[in-house]
Amino acid sequence: MMQWFEAALGPAHAAFGFLGLAAFWVPVLSKKGGARHVWFGRAFLYCAYVVLASAAIAVIYRLGKLLAAGTGPSAEPTLFALLLFLGYLALTTFVTVRHAVGVLRTKRDPDALATPFNIAMGRLAIAASLLLITYALYFRPPIMVLLLALSPIGLGTGYTILRYLRGARRSARQWLYAHLGGMLGAGIAFHTAFAVFGVSQLFSFRLDGWVGILPWVLPGVVGTVAIVIWTRHYERKFGELVPRRGHNRPAQSYKEETV
Repeated sequence: MMQWFEAALGPAHAAFGFLGLAAFWVPVLSKKGGARHVWFGRAFLYCAYVVLASAAIAVIYRLGKLLAAGTGPSAEPTLFALLLFLGYLALTTFVTVRHAVGVLRTKRDPDALATPFNIAMGRLAIAASLLLITYALYFRPPIMVLLLALSPIGLGTGYTILRYLRGARRSARQWLYAHLGGMLGAGIAFHTAFAVFGVSQLFSFRLDGWVGILPWVLPGVVGTVAIVIWTRHYERKFGELVPRRGHNRPAQSYKEETV
């Protein structure tokens, strides 16, 4: 039974990963709010949940096998670091996707999203980052640089979500910017996974040495720049772009604006 489970989990994870990667680009390139945008957005969401669930199950299962065999982090620091890292990425991506969907569903009443569970999810993302940093600095595995380089993801994700839930929303359209950033953030995770694992499996191509960190980091860098540019585009479109220092603009409460 367990052999069948292990054999099926990997292909299912990969298949839904590729489907999600393809579905991601349709809502990005299509008219926002249109039928195609909504349909493929949901397809991407369902693929993301399957991929993240299968990743979490695989990490928990392998950690359980190691611990049951009496193998601890001191004996296998690199292996534990990799499993911890993959679990951390799955968690932060799940929190990001869930928030991106939640802000859309509660756009007319943003305060309704501030449930104890959602607040706990934001705090959990921060705690996961702190755990990753602690593990990296204590055990100093060979992939320590990678762990530290991507540890800010959870900190930024948790902080941004908690600010939104606590009412730090300067615009009635803050839900739009949060939805945009969250879904693009999930897309970054899919592209990172493809760059790291998909390319090597399909083309037998692998980067070694310090260059090997690029597939992990580059999608995040490009994606973050895209999020900033796209958010500024919509802020400019709706006349909500925050003025630079020295350019005064009358402050306007988000409650006074219309969606």
